[in-house]
Amino acid sequence: MRRFRFRSTNRRADAVTPTLPRLDPRFALANERTLLSWMRVALALIAAGTTVGTVVDIKPVWLHAALAIAPISLGLTAALLGFARWRRVDEAIRSNVEVPPDHELRLVSIAVALIAVIAGAAALGGVLTR
Repeated sequence: MRRFRFRSTNRRADAVTPTLPRLDPRFALANERTLLSWMRVALALIAAGTTVGTVVDIKPVWLHAALAIAPISLGLTAALLGFARWRRVDEAIRSNVEVPPDHELRLVSIAVALIAVIAGAAALGGVLTR
């Protein structure tokens, strides 16, 4: 039985086509797990904002609205930043270049700490006025 080899008719294109090293699936899967962690944080923030908006009764109303909207908007931001980070790291892994630094985590951490301080002050104010 004869075996046939298929050859390209364009030898110049074959000569300049770079061959990238095969992507180790562990890196891609680790990057996906990181994206899922960002999504868990986003969902938790959205759930916290929804809970504060519907269950908790905080006076004045503007503070109640701020404490409900802030985690929800931060959850949206975390989801978008997590996806952007996943895409950048995925491109870096596939291109075999250094992974870019993670500045998004610092932003989300500072925002969560700020929300915690505001929520703690509101809770303390509610306890002291009773």
